[in-house]
Amino acid sequence: MRKLLLWLVMVAVMIAAILGGTAAFLYSRTGTDALPQEAVTFGEQTLEPNGWSWVIPVLGDKVNKTYESPTNLTVQKLGTFTDTVPQLVLPDWVTAAELQITAPDGTVWTGALADCNTYTYTQNGDYQIIVTAHHSSADNPGDPVGWYAYRAGYTMAMNPKVTLSTERAPQGSIVAVQLSGILDGEPSLETDLGTVWFRKTASGYMGYIPVTYNAEGGDHTLHLTCGSLEKDITLTVTRTMYDTVTVPAEEDTGGGEEFRNAIWPLYTTGSSAKLWNGRFEAPSAGAVAMEYGVTQMVDGQRSGQATGLTYAAADGETVTAPQAGNVVFAGTLTLTGGTVVIDHGCGVKSYLYGLETVGVERGQSVSAGDPLGTAGTAHNLIYELRIGSKSTDPQTALDGNSGLQFREAE
Repeated sequence: MRKLLLWLVMVAVMIAAILGGTAAFLYSRTGTDALPQEAVTFGEQTLEPNGWSWVIPVLGDKVNKTYESPTNLTVQKLGTFTDTVPQLVLPDWVTAAELQITAPDGTVWTGALADCNTYTYTQNGDYQIIVTAHHSSADNPGDPVGWYAYRAGYTMAMNPKVTLSTERAPQGSIVAVQLSGILDGEPSLETDLGTVWFRKTASGYMGYIPVTYNAEGGDHTLHLTCGSLEKDITLTVTRTMYDTVTVPAEEDTGGGEEFRNAIWPLYTTGSSAKLWNGRFEAPSAGAVAMEYGVTQMVDGQRSGQATGLTYAAADGETVTAPQAGNVVFAGTLTLTGGTVVIDHGCGVKSYLYGLETVGVERGQSVSAGDPLGTAGTAHNLIYELRIGSKSTDPQTALDGNSGLQFREAE
């Protein structure tokens, strides 16, 4: 019995020695290469850590190795930004972050991971940014747990800059106007072409100018104001040669006042956020029976011009959403039959007329390609794309070369 106990003690000592040796070996081999290696960048420059605290699991949750260095007042110099607003890029290992930006006047802004690039620069001068990037091990218990701290200084020297997506725009098109640089207010644009909504971007603002089918040809002066900035911009409108077609006279079924009361108020309301992404999609698989801008003649007299695309939609065909947005009208009107209006933001709306049935409700959010209802034979299926009250040619948005797609990533 005594020999057995002695043997068990020896076995336990050997196991402990093996485990201890293994732990010591693993501990000695665990270095800083086990820490997150992907760099945090700001303004496309790698930030250098000036403090950190990390705990690395070596043997389960029993043995850990710690690497620490206190933060200091060293400030990394990043230089001057004159053309683009510097963006903070956090790698995938960052699970939480705190940010602090100090402006030239001493104003301090703080943010977290979700709003790391929402800071708005309103003045030129010297700035300082402090970032603390954390990593937790909720998904992988073997990961290091801890943080890196960064401190950097930089200078903003950005004058306001105005860019048009094109300086010559054909009738029926949409022109984007981009405002970037250090701005001290919110922009507005005075133009006879129509109302322009602006949305906030990382570098400034983006707005969309409608050039409808009957916009006057020639040079148009656009007067831009944004805080202390005032600038005149010239946009040249070129004439588009639209076809002329003869159409049968339509029976007057009334409904004009009903239509105006339901639809016209939508021209001046809507979301200020951009809800679309990329090119638009045709709402019908049918061919286009009448293009935008076509002059319509009845009994030899001009009766109007097409303000949208008319589709030869099959009876019972599913009509789909051209792009993402919020349904702001869904119902049946005497003049236009089943009608759906989708707000895409920034004053941009899709108007679908002539549906046989309507399968969505007001207030519903839709994505591109979502079903809106079905086509029928009682009315033509018409798709209008408007900014405010001004109609534009939907085909350019469907082709992906509209001003709505100008520098979408910014």
